Amino acid sequence: MKRTRVVVAAVPLVVFAAVSFLAYGLSVSFRLPTPFNENCVNWLKSCEENCVQNSTTPIPKHVHFVSLNHPFSFMEWLAVVSARNKIKPDKITVYTDGLQDSCWWRRALPYIDHQIIHTLPGANVLNRVPIKLLPHKSDFLRLSILYHSGGIYMDTDILSLNSFDPLLKHQMVLAEQCHYALNVALMMAQKHSCLVCRFAHYSCERFNGGWVHHSVDALSSFIRGLDKEKEGVLVVPWKKGFFPMCWNANGINQLYKKHFNDIPDYNRSEIYSVHLYNNKAKNLIPKTLHNFDWIQTSTSLVGLTIRESLPPGFSKHHLNESSRCTDIQLPD
Repeated sequence: MKRTRVVVAAVPLVVFAAVSFLAYGLSVSFRLPTPFNENCVNWLKSCEENCVQNSTTPIPKHVHFVSLNHPFSFMEWLAVVSARNKIKPDKITVYTDGLQDSCWWRRALPYIDHQIIHTLPGANVLNRVPIKLLPHKSDFLRLSILYHSGGIYMDTDILSLNSFDPLLKHQMVLAEQCHYALNVALMMAQKHSCLVCRFAHYSCERFNGGWVHHSVDALSSFIRGLDKEKEGVLVVPWKKGFFPMCWNANGINQLYKKHFNDIPDYNRSEIYSVHLYNNKAKNLIPKTLHNFDWIQTSTSLVGLTIRESLPPGFSKHHLNESSRCTDIQLPD
């Protein structure tokens, strides 16, 4: 895998990250925070002056993950590994706060091409409403990533099942969630896309502190108002998309418990990814993702997908955080 040189745009407090990544030949850069209200003011100007409309350039095969304010977990490691093996991207970039030093983080390094150490701005105000929640800050960060770099943004609780290559010819790719809404947990777009720029501005205007008013609700409303064919937008049906199950109790049960072949209208070859809904399923995770016997025997969609994602030689002791971090046999 080709590695790029180290680029330092600003000197942070964290020296560990640079040393760790140099050991793997990875590229590391640093990004200073920009207040969200300033970013939102700039979106409209960017749309008018810099965005690219109706480009025929494919969506870059560049996967982006954001992991902030917590130790890198087994679930996040699985997300990175499955993306590398199934999407086979040209590059994987992980945005972190520079403090990652967990066992799973070090195990993920061979799969990652570039780290951007990004400090999110503190609580500031948009539309006279404080932006305090990390998920809300992440909502705006992912749009900035997609606009400036293009590619595939994925939440770190999403596992990849199949190649995304058939989707790359579009200008923007989204997927339904539970019939009626579009989810922002996985989004694909061309670099400097006018669609992303316009939606980012639309999202900023609608921020009111509500949980999804500026994100899921705003995206669904924004896309409904478009001529999708003319704009080059693909919306993948939810049972064949990125989020094949709902986040409600029945959907979580289907994801983690039910024998997948007993669920009608699903074909694993048509599903691009699986959203694990880690917040909704947090009570199940100790019994499932952290249970090697369950991983080995489960016939649920999550169980089957995890087994496909694990590298050769992965065994029960690898789930133990105290085990050595260099003892997993990694795939080529």
